[in-house]
Amino acid sequence: MNLLCFYLIVVPGVTTAMAAEFPAGVDTGDRLVQLGLLDVTKAPYRADPTGVRDSTQAIQRAVNDARDHALVCFFPEGTYLISDTISCEQQVRKLDRPRNTDGRTQHYWDLSHRNVIFGSGKGQRPVLKLSQDAEGFDDPDHPKFAVWIWAQTRDDAPRKQEPEWGKEQPNINFSHYFKGIDIDIRGHAGAIGLRFSGAQGSSLLDCKVYADGAFAGFSDCPGQGGGTYNVETVGGRYGITLDAASRFPMLAGCRFTGQTVACIGYHSSTQVPSLLVGCQLEPASGTAVDFTKHSQYAGINLVDCLISVRPGGVIAGVKKAENIHIEDCHVKGVKAVFEGSAVLPAPERWTLIQQYSSSTPAGVNLINGVQSTDEIFRWKSASEAPAFETLRDKHYRPVPRFDEAGVVNVKDHGAKGDGETDDAEAFKKAIAAGDNIFVPKGNFRLTGTLELRPNTHFFGLTRTYSSMGGSAGRVLGWTQAQATGAAGASESFSIVTVDDGDAAPGFSHVGVRGDLLWRSGKGTSMLAGGLPRSISGHGGGRFYGIMNMGRQLVLEGLRNPLSLYAFNVERVTANPQSVIRHCRHLRIYYFKVEAGTLGRGGDGNTPGAIVDSADVRIYCMYGNVRNLGDRPMLDVVNSDDIVVSQVKAFQAGSFPHVTETCGEAKYQLSSSKVCTLFVRDARGVSDKK
Repeated sequence: MNLLCFYLIVVPGVTTAMAAEFPAGVDTGDRLVQLGLLDVTKAPYRADPTGVRDSTQAIQRAVNDARDHALVCFFPEGTYLISDTISCEQQVRKLDRPRNTDGRTQHYWDLSHRNVIFGSGKGQRPVLKLSQDAEGFDDPDHPKFAVWIWAQTRDDAPRKQEPEWGKEQPNINFSHYFKGIDIDIRGHAGAIGLRFSGAQGSSLLDCKVYADGAFAGFSDCPGQGGGTYNVETVGGRYGITLDAASRFPMLAGCRFTGQTVACIGYHSSTQVPSLLVGCQLEPASGTAVDFTKHSQYAGINLVDCLISVRPGGVIAGVKKAENIHIEDCHVKGVKAVFEGSAVLPAPERWTLIQQYSSSTPAGVNLINGVQSTDEIFRWKSASEAPAFETLRDKHYRPVPRFDEAGVVNVKDHGAKGDGETDDAEAFKKAIAAGDNIFVPKGNFRLTGTLELRPNTHFFGLTRTYSSMGGSAGRVLGWTQAQATGAAGASESFSIVTVDDGDAAPGFSHVGVRGDLLWRSGKGTSMLAGGLPRSISGHGGGRFYGIMNMGRQLVLEGLRNPLSLYAFNVERVTANPQSVIRHCRHLRIYYFKVEAGTLGRGGDGNTPGAIVDSADVRIYCMYGNVRNLGDRPMLDVVNSDDIVVSQVKAFQAGSFPHVTETCGEAKYQLSSSKVCTLFVRDARGVSDKK
């Protein structure tokens, strides 16, 4: 059987009955329900989209029902008044037998249901508006969230056989989505629009918080295997606050303007650095990033950003030297990166910071084989700066929405999705009918070869990780259980993109299990699981939220630009776990790694290798790495024009962070210190000005 399956996956913790039934009172014949969406304005919820009547209880009920029945909680256009926190909880259940994970005992385990919350693509984005009379949102010393997406801890409380109820456990907050909804918290001094400390697969997209007079737009955000895209805060003390619960935060195409303290505020020590790419930071103050609240931070990477502060200000407010990496950022009003760092001579004009790197005393550079602890700073004057929209579009391509004009639904062209009917002809008709093709929940059986047009974009509602285990059809116990795509395959089924450097196909919010032959140069895979099994010809483009679990990833012979955002590699028993070989023009925006953690051996392997390649950049390579022996986290072999920032394992070991082989010469940096910056032949990056 040849399958391309976009279907409702039933995983441990979601019973068949739960997955098959709809919530009580819902019209099961409603078109949206059949597509996998639960409309908050319809019975039995009847949330008010006019903003007149308080809709807190209606929305909370809809959120819970959508989660428990594997549906998307859907908001049509409108304004929805709320007066308390909308709690989007990943719940736990009692186990028949206790477990022991990460050195802790669990008598409860997390359910596999997930919170997926979407706004309509018609008209203006829906808005959740905090009521003027909402209580508990006005104390900035004790901020309160308007929306909270979180995982109830499963770890036993001290001396109890049950968890501490109401305690968040961010590292299990898997595969939740918040997309296309704005939040208005203006006038509440202690309000935060959204807290979302998401782990693997969680994603935050297309959201704006109006925060004038409020505390912050966001608290934490998703990263590894998911990411944060096109979010914005206007006003507030902070645009976003980050703390120790933040999970490898990767923000692309985001915007923070008008903040009175700083765009980014670190409110506790952090274990991992944050990465912003294609973002705009424009506070109303003289500081874009605030590191002054605590004494220990992993640091920040700013790439392709637009930064403007009050004249004579700094990019980062610090107590001491920090781990800071900046590349290709236009800045204005900035006299120095931080007080005590190298000075820019003309803060009143735009300056392009081509390369900047500094670290705490625990950091070390490896620049063309030479170790140093020097501050690295290259800049040049710029007559103007690019528009934010230009930077955002460079790093983010919006996903179509199912209710936008011109979207083609495969079911409208005869697709059944029943797992038995061959839907190949229906898919071909849909491809001929338009570029943006929506695949609702179902089990779509396809045979033969499906050839895409240059701009064909398949998209669903959210994605699953059924392909993460390395064998088609495997579903891990914690995978996404929403209405969306996974793809099964046999030897004869394949999806083929156009072999053209200008072609821009897309796969978004679907997971492809079969043979996807990617040959297009400007396409997009947005939150669609792993990379295609084959990237060849003119293959390139942008791939977001890549989860590579259980099988070795090999990128070989690529010449067109390829960018990976929120890249996650783990549970791979091959060495190295991932390898870039004979490639050019590759960018990785956050490389989260995990190795030697399975507890049964076999995955203590080098997470990443760069071999015989050139023009490769990796911004942040962090993770939980153990038992590598003398194998490095990153191995660079006979490659040039390589730049890697901030490489670190959570705990030092006998392994090195980085090794480099350059002809007969060999170099390495131990894991006792963070690798602040690695460079090989990057055209004079080590020169100071």
